[in-house]
Formats: sequence, structure tokens, C-alpha cells
Amino acid sequence: MPRQFLLLLLAPLLLWPAIVNGGAFFFPDTPTYVRGMDALAVRVLGRASDWTTRRTIHVARPAVDGRVPATVKALPGDREDAPVLTGRSPFYGALAYLGVLFGSFWWVIALQALAVIAVLIGVMRHAVDPARRRAFGLAVLAAVAVATLTPLPYFTALLMPDIFAGLAIVAAAALLAGWRRETRPGRIGWIAVAGYGALSHSATTLILSGMIGVAALLWALRRRIAPAAIGAVAVAALLGIAGDAAFAVAVRHMTGHPPIRPPFVTARLTADGVGTDYLRAHCGVEHWRLCRYRDRLPLHSDSFLWSADPRNGVFSTIPPADARALSAEQGRFMLAVLRERPLEALRSSSAAILAQLTRTGLEEFHYAPEEFPGFAAKMPDALVTDVRRTGAYRGAIPVALVVALTWPFVVAGLLLIGWAWRQPALRHQATLGLWMAFAWVVNNAVCGALSTPHDRYNMRVIWMLPLAAAIIVAAAVAQRRRVAARVRTLAVTG
Repeated sequence: MPRQFLLLLLAPLLLWPAIVNGGAFFFPDTPTYVRGMDALAVRVLGRASDWTTRRTIHVARPAVDGRVPATVKALPGDREDAPVLTGRSPFYGALAYLGVLFGSFWWVIALQALAVIAVLIGVMRHAVDPARRRAFGLAVLAAVAVATLTPLPYFTALLMPDIFAGLAIVAAAALLAGWRRETRPGRIGWIAVAGYGALSHSATTLILSGMIGVAALLWALRRRIAPAAIGAVAVAALLGIAGDAAFAVAVRHMTGHPPIRPPFVTARLTADGVGTDYLRAHCGVEHWRLCRYRDRLPLHSDSFLWSADPRNGVFSTIPPADARALSAEQGRFMLAVLRERPLEALRSSSAAILAQLTRTGLEEFHYAPEEFPGFAAKMPDALVTDVRRTGAYRGAIPVALVVALTWPFVVAGLLLIGWAWRQPALRHQATLGLWMAFAWVVNNAVCGALSTPHDRYNMRVIWMLPLAAAIIVAAAVAQRRRVAARVRTLAVTG
């Protein structure tokens, strides 16, 4: 076991995009995660950081006794009474906030890289016996080498919870496919990884729930999956649900209002046209809050949700009471549209899911000139100065090769999974790969149907399929060597 820990030293290889960039990658949502924890720090400690805004002070009262430090600024369009949104996990925010506490976000992505390499080491144990130290070390090294040519290193270096979606899926797959092979510490470790993934983002909880549902069905039909494995993945999913509930309680206590979920489904249905057509037909007789803004529709989903300009946005431009009402009615609105226009809604969702499955790009790792000022305004001035020196700001991050290799790697992974399923000696590794492939599809279905197709949603998990291929190849090589060793032994003893 101590020798296996030495393999953690491979973690820096998974940070090569950050090394080229000159630092961690930021996303427009990153400041929200950091500021969420900053609000808690202000509330508990009564002291501001360079991330603190006037809205943070407002939320943290009475801890600061109404005092606003001179360093605190107001963000453009940031209203003190704006609703707190769900989907920005404080549990990932706690990890991201380490960059504030330690003065560098390199610490955050270094921890993410350690988590990734630990998962790669753990899952490779399902291919090669760790007791065969040299063979196991070479197998892990080969898996890391393959991983460096996938989107995995980019998301390892991104200050977003995206990386933990894929890690949670791999952990759940290891539990469902190899419960009986795992040691007790191994099982606990996989539950922790899957649980943190669920705590980091509610979409991961939905993906794990899909895996649980299929696993339960397979157990009922064939009894080949350990019930304890299903229960372990369920524990991880329940952690995510409990985390969301705890966050809601804390926000209500601090602000007097519960957090609200952005109306992703409403945004997509109206953008696709089916929701907009429904409103035009019913706003005269039904009292949807969205009817007040139907003259702005249809809009692109992201504009509907996040644009601060009333001419091409809705959710971020309307009064807080209307935003809360829009969030509360999105479930009823979706059902109403489905009841009246089921075929249109089904076509809309199917097209979105298919589009999501085929989106492969890494555009988030080049800061778009038209978007950068928007999220740079949410960061401290000194940090913005540093970010302007990065490769991502200059558009100099190499992404073309990885994007070009994505589909060949995916096809190779799926073909190898199918081939391994037909080999009795590799059936376990094939099962592991099948769970990863299934979760990849579920991830895209969830993100495509409930949100808007984006490259990021697919690329954050698509690296699992090349990983599955690496596991199968390593297991096949190990199997061949075992057979060759037996033949030599028989030849000598015979």
C-alpha cells in the first residue's frame, strides 16, 4: 500500500493545462461559489475579505453590526435583495474558498488533481492486481498517459464542481460492478467520492439516482448485483439531497427566504418555441407569472436566465418576488406544456438530448472577450490583473488535439467495452465500463432535457470512456501474462 501512495506523485501530470495557462481556470459561476463561502465567513467571523461585496454584508448581518469595510465594493447589477440560488453548492464553495484562505487557487486545483489520481489508482485495481507492483504501476501510468489526452486535465484545473461529476460516476460504477472485490476501506472511499460529487451539484445526484434505479431493476431480474452496493450508492445520493436541504435551511435562517432554483426548464421550453406558443395561447385565461414578460420571448435559454439587460433577458432582470414566483411555477408550467403539447415537448427534449450528446468542445478554456468583463467584474481587482496574464485570456490554450481525439477515443472505448463483454475473463471490467457509458448517457439526458446543451456538460464526463478502454486493455494484458506464466510453469514442471 505505501508504494501505491507514491503513484499520487503523478497528479501534476493532470494539471498540464493549468501549467500552460499559468494558473487555475475560472468560469463565470466560480465567483458565486467563492462568495457563498465568503458570506458564511463574514457571518461567523465578522470580517471581510477582498471577495466581500455589499450584498455579502447585507446577507451576513447582524454579524457585522452594519459596518461596511472600505474595501467592500458593490457589483454591477448585484441587488442586495436578490434571491439566493440553489445549484451553487457551498460544499464545493468550501473547497474553492481555500484559494482565498491560502492566497492561491493552485491549492484548490492541486487537491482536485490528488482526488483524480486517487480515483484512477483505485479503479485500476479492478484491472491489475496491486500485489504485482510493477505491472500495477505501469498500468496506472498508462491510464494517466491516456487521460492527459482527454478533457480530464482541463476540468481538473477548472474551479468548478464539474470534475466531481465524473469522479462520482466512476466511484458508483466501482461499487456496483465490484462490491465483492473491494476492501472495506475501498468501499468507504468510493462512497465518500460519490457522496462529495452529489454534494457538489444536484445534477450528480440525479445521475446517481438513475444508476440506482437500473441497478435495482437488474437485481430484481437477475440478482447479480450486491444489494449492499446499491445501498452504498443510495447513501451517496442521499448525502446530496441532505446537503441541499441543509443549504436551504441555512439560507432561510440568514436571509429570511429559502434559496430558489433557476427556471432552467422554463427557459429551454420557451427557447425551443413550444413553451412560448403555450403562453401565447393561454396567458389571457391562465395566471402564469411569466405572462408578464411574454413580449420578450422567445429568448436563448442562457439569455433568458442570466442576461441583466431587460431587452434580452428575464430571470436576472425582474423583481425578486417575480423571480421566486417564476422558479416556483416552473414544474407546473412544464406539466401544463406536456399535457397540451406532448409531441412537441418530446421532440424538443429529444433534440436537446441528442444535441447535448454530440457537443464536444473546450471553449470555456478560452475566455471570450465579450463574456470576460462580466465575470471579471465579480472578482477582486488584483486577481483580475493576474487572470489577464493567463493563456486562457490570450486564447492560447491548446485544445484542438484533445477535441479532435474525443470521438475516436469514445468510439474505441465503446467498442472495447462490447468486445470485453464477450470475454468471460474480462466481464467484470466490461461491466465497469458499461456503468460508465450508461451514466455518460444519463448525464447528457439530464443536462439536455433540464437545461441547455453545452459542451461543458458532455466533456466533463466523456473522459470516462477512454478510461474504461484503458482499464480493459490493462486487464487483457494482465490476463495474457498470467496465461503465459502458467504455460511456462507447466512446460518446466512437465
